[in-house]
Amino acid sequence: MIQAIIIDDEELSSIYLKHMLQNYPNICIKKTYMNEEHILADLRKDKVDVVFLDIEMPGINGIDLAEEILSLQPSIHIVFVTAHSEYAVKAFELNSVDYLLKPVTSERLEITIKRLTEAIATKIEAQEAKVPLTVKFFNEFQVLHKGELINFRTAKGKELFAYLFSHMDTYINRDLLIEKIWPGTDYKKAKINLHTNLSFIRKTLESIGYSKCLTFSNQSYCLSLDPVSCDVFEFDHVYQTLNVINRSNIHHTEKILQLYTGAYMELNAYEWTYDKSQEYHRKVMLLLNRVIEYYENLDANKALYYLEVQRKINPYLDENIQKSINLYIKQGNKPEAIKLFNEYKRVLQQDLGIKPDKSITEMYHTLSFQSSEVSK
Repeated sequence: MIQAIIIDDEELSSIYLKHMLQNYPNICIKKTYMNEEHILADLRKDKVDVVFLDIEMPGINGIDLAEEILSLQPSIHIVFVTAHSEYAVKAFELNSVDYLLKPVTSERLEITIKRLTEAIATKIEAQEAKVPLTVKFFNEFQVLHKGELINFRTAKGKELFAYLFSHMDTYINRDLLIEKIWPGTDYKKAKINLHTNLSFIRKTLESIGYSKCLTFSNQSYCLSLDPVSCDVFEFDHVYQTLNVINRSNIHHTEKILQLYTGAYMELNAYEWTYDKSQEYHRKVMLLLNRVIEYYENLDANKALYYLEVQRKINPYLDENIQKSINLYIKQGNKPEAIKLFNEYKRVLQQDLGIKPDKSITEMYHTLSFQSSEVSK
């Protein structure tokens, strides 16, 4: 049974709609309201599946009331019923199933009930078959479900979801979201874009079983998802426990280093990601230094491998080159040490217009002299 309420300040319209809905045995009208009084309080206590909501009522706008309702019951369905067609776009920006113009005809209501029934059935099926989302931040922001990339309707919708996800379980003010995702855009237009993309996100998540994840309160939005698998969450969880690298945790350290396939949302190039990108860059470089130090006297090949990984992230580290050359010398592999120096010299000159540090150059000259002596 679909539990429904009607909100309309016009008593005759409310009675008329209730009478029409009684023709559908799967619809149960729990209550009708002529104003906003008691609505939110009742919804805090009772679960409702659908709200038939008028838009223009004395003292309150139905669009704003819909947002308040969704903040209490994010999975609720909204059907707007109004005499004003100019609100249609805004209505569909929210989690609306349909938009009915008064006077409502039986033929048009039939379409609405069909849409509503299908939407509820789809939601139930998705919840029963819920599979954890996989979210990746390193290199490129990606959201996968059952191994398939989720397709966001717009590029800004994807960016908005990324921002909300990166601030999981935190209420973000609507104006801050607009500032971050639509900087420099006319406020009225940006607000419409925000509502539109939030609606897309809600519907996308609902289609895969996440029906109560986006809430609204005090002009702020909050995203909460469970279950979810995320490379950044896994990285942070392990990183917090790694004060010292030792035999017991070296494999965990190497595992989370493999998660770092590139800088934080590097390919997306969102302006607001800079600080996070720098934060994870520092964390990864610190972990790499610790892993290199751990392996230097235990496994030269492993140390050289992670030195190379470190150079791919930052190719301008004198200390890295010095350690690599010393390890090659210990292995008796002077040609590889000379090759590394020449490559480093070329990169510095080409990218930065500078020469290697004096100490590294002296190491190179010593190697070159020894190599020439051997060849004689």
